[in-house]
Amino acid sequence: MKVSEYAKHLLLAPTLEDKLLPPSRPWEEETDFTPIRMERPGRSPKLQFSDKKVKIPRLEHLNLVSNRGLSLHHFANHELMAIELFAWALLAFPSAPKSVRNGFLKTIEEEQTHLKLYLHRMREFGVDFGDLPLNYIFWKQLGQFGSLESFAAVMSVSFEGANLDYAQIYAQVFSYYGDHTTSEIMLTIFEDEIKHVKRGLRAFEHSIPENKNQWEHYLSLIKFPFTPRRAKGYLYLPETRILAGMDPDLIQSIGNYEDEYTGRVNLESVKKFGLGETILRKNRLDSHLPSP
Repeated sequence: MKVSEYAKHLLLAPTLEDKLLPPSRPWEEETDFTPIRMERPGRSPKLQFSDKKVKIPRLEHLNLVSNRGLSLHHFANHELMAIELFAWALLAFPSAPKSVRNGFLKTIEEEQTHLKLYLHRMREFGVDFGDLPLNYIFWKQLGQFGSLESFAAVMSVSFEGANLDYAQIYAQVFSYYGDHTTSEIMLTIFEDEIKHVKRGLRAFEHSIPENKNQWEHYLSLIKFPFTPRRAKGYLYLPETRILAGMDPDLIQSIGNYEDEYTGRVNLESVKKFGLGETILRKNRLDSHLPSP
């Protein structure tokens, strides 16, 4: 099978089972390098996009098992979109360096693992995927993806960068409530997201013009209404970007960015859960890293 054939399968397949088909190796050589840009993925009726907004439960409400299932449903939706969009990028940018394409394939494989972890744990909480409306926030960014670099800026530096914050926040809150199984899932995802951001940075960094720094380059690759606000969680943990090898000035600039949509962290929640004090790692050893 060619990489392009596999990518088409992931995009056009209607069921979760088909979208969870892992990459196989070795790959056949590509013969056609014509870019293909699909407007939306194939999905079964239960998995269709919805414009209905469903709020994720507040951190304080994760003491309830039902709310944990709802939160994981939200995260699982992001994983499915990521699988599809990295497959989309393999078709849209067929001339990307082999190292980048291989990185995207590895990211797809890891996102599939994340989705399976979420699906299993959700079902233990009594929630099945598709029970709630599925937003398409990632797919709404297709107009941003004019180049490989802009794709990396939006998907890796921004969305996956923000997930470094969210995976940490939820790992710590689940642990606070004694749900160490779900906390471990979030830490597994956190460790993989570090690698995903690293891979995206490679695609992003190689094209920085001599007259621009990384922050300026990043800003040139995204278009309003998408803003750097999407590159961080509602609590920004710059130490996580250090782990991903992000440029210190870029880390600081993302942290300093504010606009009219910038939310305000519930300081009582931060205090209650001790968020931001430490970074949990998979081996349960806290990592105390200097701020950039």
